[in-house]
Amino acid sequence: MFRYEITVIGEVQRIGYRYFVSTEARKLNLTGGVKNIQAGNVEITAEGEKDILENFVNILKTKHKRARIDDMKILQTEITKKEFSDFNIVF
Repeated sequence: MFRYEITVIGEVQRIGYRYFVSTEARKLNLTGGVKNIQAGNVEITAEGEKDILENFVNILKTKHKRARIDDMKILQTEITKKEFSDFNIVF
């Protein structure tokens, strides 16, 4: 099991991107959260199996029609148990 800490850099605020991230994460049974951060970027923490997390990252890069993704920074950590029980939008 892994935890991905993802920073999505680009035009991803005020377009429903956090809702999109949350919906896609829940479809994949991932746990964690998503929040807006400074400079108009988004920070995501997602926990699950590596192959599912890789699929999630690909979805984040390509499936939102209004988002412009300039870069993604991903920190991968192997974990023994989940910290989160659900996937939430953090306000």
